[in-house]
Amino acid sequence: MNSLQDFQINPLIAPGWLGMLTVVAVSLVIVALALRLRGSIWRAGMMALLLVGLLAPQFTDQSHEKLSDIILVLADRSDSQKLGNRTTQTDQAIEALHQKYDNDPDIDLRIENVPGTTHTNMFAALDRLLGGIPRERLAGVVMITDGQVHDVPNRLHLNAPLHVLITGTRDERDRRLQMHQNVDYGIVGKNAEFIVEAIDPDMVPGAPLGVTLLQEDGTVRRFTMPANQKTPISIPIPHAGPVIAELRMAALPNETDTTNNRLILETTGVRDRLRVLLLSGEPHPGERAWRNLLRADPGVDLVHFTILRPPEKGDDTPINELALIPFPIRDLFEVRLPQFDLVIFDRYQRRGVLPVQYLEKVVEYVQGGGAALVVAGPEYIAADGLSDTVLGHLMPLAATGRILEQRFVPKVNETGRLHPVTSAIAGPRQAAPKWGPWYRQLETRPTNNQAMTVMTGINDLPLLTLSRVGDGRAAILTSDQMWLWQRGHDGGGPIAELLRRLSHWLMKEPALEENTIETTRSADGSSLNLTWHKIGADPQTATALDPVTSRAIQAPFTRQPDQTWQARIPIAQHGLIRITARDVEGKSQTALHVDRDVLTRERRNTASTTEILSDVVLANHGYIGRVESGLPSWRRVDRDAIWHGSNWAGMVHTDSYRTLIGATTTLLPLPVLAFIGVILCLFGWRRETR
Repeated sequence: MNSLQDFQINPLIAPGWLGMLTVVAVSLVIVALALRLRGSIWRAGMMALLLVGLLAPQFTDQSHEKLSDIILVLADRSDSQKLGNRTTQTDQAIEALHQKYDNDPDIDLRIENVPGTTHTNMFAALDRLLGGIPRERLAGVVMITDGQVHDVPNRLHLNAPLHVLITGTRDERDRRLQMHQNVDYGIVGKNAEFIVEAIDPDMVPGAPLGVTLLQEDGTVRRFTMPANQKTPISIPIPHAGPVIAELRMAALPNETDTTNNRLILETTGVRDRLRVLLLSGEPHPGERAWRNLLRADPGVDLVHFTILRPPEKGDDTPINELALIPFPIRDLFEVRLPQFDLVIFDRYQRRGVLPVQYLEKVVEYVQGGGAALVVAGPEYIAADGLSDTVLGHLMPLAATGRILEQRFVPKVNETGRLHPVTSAIAGPRQAAPKWGPWYRQLETRPTNNQAMTVMTGINDLPLLTLSRVGDGRAAILTSDQMWLWQRGHDGGGPIAELLRRLSHWLMKEPALEENTIETTRSADGSSLNLTWHKIGADPQTATALDPVTSRAIQAPFTRQPDQTWQARIPIAQHGLIRITARDVEGKSQTALHVDRDVLTRERRNTASTTEILSDVVLANHGYIGRVESGLPSWRRVDRDAIWHGSNWAGMVHTDSYRTLIGATTTLLPLPVLAFIGVILCLFGWRRETR
């Protein structure tokens, strides 16, 4: 501790007022001297004494206490540091720093562990630590890391050395797959092209390197890529929604990390435009509901035909004055039918317009992956209706020939509460929705055990029934009274939401699938949790394929209170995992689970390196070296000296201190000032009275 006295001025009045008094006093003295007035000298002395007294000069006793210098040590504890002996090397380096500085009273050693599962942000941690210390006390910063740091700043000025100790070994081998161009969206039916690079530092650019592509349908493609060169990889987009594939590369012997030998290729399939063909019979109020709904959807192209006049009906109107066009039967049903995603028959009657062979083409279209919806009114069971045609036989319900006319309110049954088409409008079980009534329904009976009736009407008869036919879908609404809801009759009902969900389910919207399997990774990462939303036969078992060994792992399903089914599959391997779930009837459904942690920056490149940090270390005059080559010797250096050498690293002397204020001694105490003033006044008075 050093002691000294400090001369200070502590004015008794504000400096501004003191300055004004000084100007006035000097002006008066100058005037008096210019006019040669008697006693000017003594008056000037008195004014000077008064001004000095107002300045209140004083001596302050001070002592300086030396403060310890701060050394910040940041230890990388990210996932890549768990590879090989990196954790051991980190602990050894920290122990060496403890042994060097723990007993040094002039050093404050502060160690911070920096975790990271997706990124290694060492400089963000450094910035936070620097914000909590006086920068003038910083003697140096030490980072212990494998060199894979993801937030290196472009510029960093610490005014202290930055030393980096690199863990890992020089002879590490780590080949990896790196994504250069991702594809967020792709058109269904086309390919998504990714730009990928297979990196192997030990191979010459362009050398063939074998890879395997696993597609979500189970297809496996094996081919070669040029090593260390950007290469386009294409995957098909067979459907809307998430489309996933995995690219794999064989591991090397004693490879540091094999996680980055796999790369998930993921995109989202979107339909260019959903095309809907709406065929209406004679105009009726419900026709407008479909037209307004489909035209309001920007993702739907609607082609609407209304049969206003059968071909056998004569009309003498000249052709050039007709506003109607002939129904393009052949063009629609032989040429363009596969281009549509959905065909709606709204109270349609054949009336000699649509021959039976064209209805057969509609059936083939549905079985091949298309969709058909029939809105059935009294015309459905007429002599020229659709009930007794091949299209009627395709529907999941058969008409009995009776038309029931009485007041009823449509309701969502138990199956409908589980199905995405109607679950959103079902409402709570305790209180039925207050919907308006309908007044007419066809009596039908189920013809397909796999059909799903989601809404019922009079006497709980099927009102809306859905079914899967081959690769396509079919649905029938056994009432033509939905327009009452659209017009708000007696409160109306959720007709827009119902028709929107129904049409998009028929067009295979992934978000509206009734049987879906959700997968999540358990908290400890050792297993997969499956949730099967299932309508129909009870689930039985789930089977997952290990992404590395291809070993099949099974687990049973158990029913949950919310009517879902859950299974827990013990599988710790991460990546793209294909899951097959079977029910008691032997039917299966597949799902894919993706562990996206294999895509994180932390795992993309795990090879230890000095290259990433070399520039920032050089800019801050620090040491960088590998722990495997030996730890540097630690030295104390002056701020204006060299801060590192080939085998040593320095910590600067900051000479930081804390000032302790002691007693204060006034140079001119007021009694002394008053005594001197009186003496000057008396002496001046005596001189002037001679």
